[in-house]
Amino acid sequence: MKTHGSWPVLLLLASLARAEPAPAEAGGELGDWLKLDGFGTLSAYRADDPVASMRPDARNAAASLRDWRLDGDSQLSAQLTVNPNGALRLVWQVLAKDDIVLRYRPRTEWLYLDWDPSVNLSLHAGRLALPVFQLSETRNVAYAQTNVRPYSSLYHLNPITKVDGLGAVWRQPVGEAELSLDWVHGRTQVDLSTGRVKANAINALAAQWKQGPWSVRLGRSDYRLDAQLPGTLAQLQALASGATGCSNCAAVLAERAPARVRAAINTLGFNLELGRWSFNSEWMQRRSDSILVADADAWYAQLAHRQGAFTPFIGVGRTRFVEAPLGFQTRAGAPAAAQAANAAFDRFLQSANGRRSWQAGLRWDCAENMALKLHLEWLKNTQEIRLGQTGSISYPAAPPIGDYQGPAWDGHVRVLSLNLDFVF
Repeated sequence: MKTHGSWPVLLLLASLARAEPAPAEAGGELGDWLKLDGFGTLSAYRADDPVASMRPDARNAAASLRDWRLDGDSQLSAQLTVNPNGALRLVWQVLAKDDIVLRYRPRTEWLYLDWDPSVNLSLHAGRLALPVFQLSETRNVAYAQTNVRPYSSLYHLNPITKVDGLGAVWRQPVGEAELSLDWVHGRTQVDLSTGRVKANAINALAAQWKQGPWSVRLGRSDYRLDAQLPGTLAQLQALASGATGCSNCAAVLAERAPARVRAAINTLGFNLELGRWSFNSEWMQRRSDSILVADADAWYAQLAHRQGAFTPFIGVGRTRFVEAPLGFQTRAGAPAAAQAANAAFDRFLQSANGRRSWQAGLRWDCAENMALKLHLEWLKNTQEIRLGQTGSISYPAAPPIGDYQGPAWDGHVRVLSLNLDFVF
């Protein structure tokens, strides 16, 4: 069996996993002015397809191609809170996790001042979590989730998880219910397997209504992005130059593929807890003015049932890209191969890589503040399956998109994951 990963970090994770953890609610108190919390994951995962590889997150440096990997979900984080019980607090979270650029080098995930001017209002300034989805604040805290990781059908469509800027949270009791608003404004950049995206401005607002066993959440996020995707931009330049015999590519791409992108994400989430049963679901709609951030719709739903220390769960999700055709035209007299190439690039630039996923697994809370999870995911592409990199799944592209000449991918891949999550 082949395994890969960053062994020094994994050994550190293992030593922490064997240590006696503190209660999850309390963290580690270091006097009245300091509080230390932490969380981590030891992970092993394997994708079973000989052609398509899978990475748990589009920001991971490596992917599994019929081999067991120990990176991906494996991580370690510590969070220090200064003056945890006061109206003015400093929060600093450091995360070490597989990353395209940093690999396992620790980096600051959060660093902000938090001030409560009143009982219902909190104001933040610094590096903050971006409140796009239900799991935005716990996206890296696998212990807080029933399954191994957030659903790729939804969460991979927005790899931006933090911003440098300002934020506010307002909560108001309404009878037996609670209404909350979470707002953030800032900027950031994120490195992906396909390049870098700089967000020059992000505004995000989420509203949640929670009453008894259920809650519903509405969100809206607006982005101004600078997409630095070398491979895609090189293909766009080749098309615009007329190298494929395209007669209107330059004009179409000038209109449909600006590198400076305006995008928006709308979300709707629902959670229900009834005794031992839990149900959660989320839907999103992504729209932009550039094919570099293709229009897409996505959703997922998950059902779980707690039975003592064991929680079996099942889930389903779907992503569908809805970017309109570009309408590339081939010059009269050009060979048939040129027309086929322009049609293929038209589909490629629509990001026609929709997929459906099914998940099933078991969470075992094997010790205090520690959970062992076995998770099987089936992924099936429901649109084109020849176009190469799609975020979490990569496969070699045949001509004219790429130069791969081997067996075609059949559009199916299964991923088996085994995780040990812990908090301390």
